[in-house]
Amino acid sequence: MKLILVPILSLAALALAGFTLTSASTPVAVTTPAESAVTYTIDAVHSTVMFSTMHLNTSRSYGRFNEFSGTFTIDTAKPEASKVDIQIQAASIDTNHEGRDDHLRGPDFFDVKQFPLATFQSHSVKKTDKKWAVTGTLALHGVKKDVTIALEETGQGKGRQGEALIGFHGTFSITRADFGMEYGKGMLGDTVDVIISIEAAAAK
Repeated sequence: MKLILVPILSLAALALAGFTLTSASTPVAVTTPAESAVTYTIDAVHSTVMFSTMHLNTSRSYGRFNEFSGTFTIDTAKPEASKVDIQIQAASIDTNHEGRDDHLRGPDFFDVKQFPLATFQSHSVKKTDKKWAVTGTLALHGVKKDVTIALEETGQGKGRQGEALIGFHGTFSITRADFGMEYGKGMLGDTVDVIISIEAAAAK
């Protein structure tokens, strides 16, 4: 009985240790597939969040947000499982005019004391070649609305420390009245076009 139990117990121990046996009784390590999802952190120094709208039905006025952060989780095996999460500091608005920026930070527009953050969280992703349609919830000025960002993958590379880089450029439009910002109606355009250019790095 002891002669039979010893080999059986030995095989059980090998199985628990993660090995299989070949016909020659040589242990082989069991491997698992590599992770297909990679999370990238936005590099705000090399990224831009801009917007534009019409002024007096005459010209386009542009501005940007100087402080923002976020992550992209890209799943190459299952793109629809990818995710985007972005946070923007509303007080960092910059239109190259101090008085106008102070007005935009106030209650007529972003009301940054009450609503310091604008956020976007995706809940649906579709990919065709290098083009992505990312639909998610935009929370702005205390209002939440679904928007779809048309993103194009602009490139991939390596950073100075060898980290993987990925870039995207995208656009979408919102109606500012939908977010409770109706000041200057007739003087300022109601449609605001948003342009984002993102460079993000994966953890090395």
